Amino acid sequence: MSVKLKISADAPEACVEQVLEALRGRGLVAERMFPGQKRAALARIFIIRSGGVQAVEVANALERFGAHVEYVEGTVTRKTVDLGTDPP
Repeated sequence: MSVKLKISADAPEACVEQVLEALRGRGLVAERMFPGQKRAALARIFIIRSGGVQAVEVANALERFGAHVEYVEGTVTRKTVDLGTDPP
């Protein structure tokens, strides 16, 4: 299971470090989803890969950062849809 989160591009770099430290304090490691990305909008997206992590747990841990954390989302479960065969 994984959880994605995005830190606002407007958040100071010190805030980013505080968010990551808050997660580490709970034993969670967040990695950049797009390492080396120059665009702040993409560079501030992180993923936590851990067997037991839940999005609500991460959201609660980061609640104090308010609008600096734009979203926290868990793994999306998808259902395969059988569309049949293509028409001739």
